[in-house]
Amino acid sequence: MRFTRRSLGKALTATAVLAGSNSALAATGHTQGHLHIPRYGPAICSDGTQAILSGGAPVGAARTEDHFYSSLLGIIETIDPASLDQNFVANAIFVRANHASVWANGQIWLLGGRTRDGTDGRLVSETERIDPKTQAIWRGPDLPTPLIHLSAVTFGQSIFAFGGVFRDPETRRSIASSQIYECAPPYDRWISRTPMPLALGNAAAVTIGNRIFLIGGYDQEKAHAIVQIYDPVRDLWSLGNPPPMPLSAHAATGSGSRIFVFGDYANQSSVLGFDTLDKKWRTLDAPFTPRRHVRATTVSKRIVVAGGNQSSVAPATHAVESFSVDLLNTQFDQAQSR
Repeated sequence: MRFTRRSLGKALTATAVLAGSNSALAATGHTQGHLHIPRYGPAICSDGTQAILSGGAPVGAARTEDHFYSSLLGIIETIDPASLDQNFVANAIFVRANHASVWANGQIWLLGGRTRDGTDGRLVSETERIDPKTQAIWRGPDLPTPLIHLSAVTFGQSIFAFGGVFRDPETRRSIASSQIYECAPPYDRWISRTPMPLALGNAAAVTIGNRIFLIGGYDQEKAHAIVQIYDPVRDLWSLGNPPPMPLSAHAATGSGSRIFVFGDYANQSSVLGFDTLDKKWRTLDAPFTPRRHVRATTVSKRIVVAGGNQSSVAPATHAVESFSVDLLNTQFDQAQSR
């Protein structure tokens, strides 16, 4: 498996995805497709009309091949939430995986992750801002610390980055971070906010109303069943009702008052729902392709779940799925009534 940024860009520009959607499944509110390039550890966000997928790696961490682009990607593409058609947007400056992305001020922001300079790997502090209409790319303000496995969301006009994993410069040990950074207009610097109660990477951040929910995460020793809730207006933290199991390498996204969580490092077929009003968790019977290091985003009334892998020695998955919010809400309500 050998890819270059140029050959991938040409292939994605020339063709749209073979969505492979099943009409019977689509009628039930679930559609399955096929990514152009298998990816684990990509990032995903939404501009309100499409999902935007960036970076990732087509092979597991234990299968790094001799061509250095084969283990990390810089490709950015859109995914239609209904058809799952994909279209090439741009090649990022840095190939990345295990990073975060957000849609802010009409641009795609790429934050942190791991990259390669030649054949040398490193963690990333650089941010990129991409205009999908013109393919123009700008450098944003660097993160204060190079981070992998961080989470990021928007709140109002601000971008918030949470936790992640950094490398101690002296011992080279990987350490979970508790730091929060905010970047607000004119988007020229990051400001530190009150740290998280528990330092974690591989968590999933979701904005619901006037709060940001950080679900699960990994502290470099174990996964945690935890909900950390951040109030960005008052810069305060609280703890919510924990999920029914520890979560790591999962994806989460919200709609209305509910958060939906897909996958997990250990329980790859898991789909959970959490209602932020009644504070109840439910296990959903959704037709989800089991995987971890997956990403999810909400696009209007649909949720797109893309990428992931099932083993560190196996190739990443081509899986991309779309769920109607109505389907997931129905399953939540049915689970609640049992």
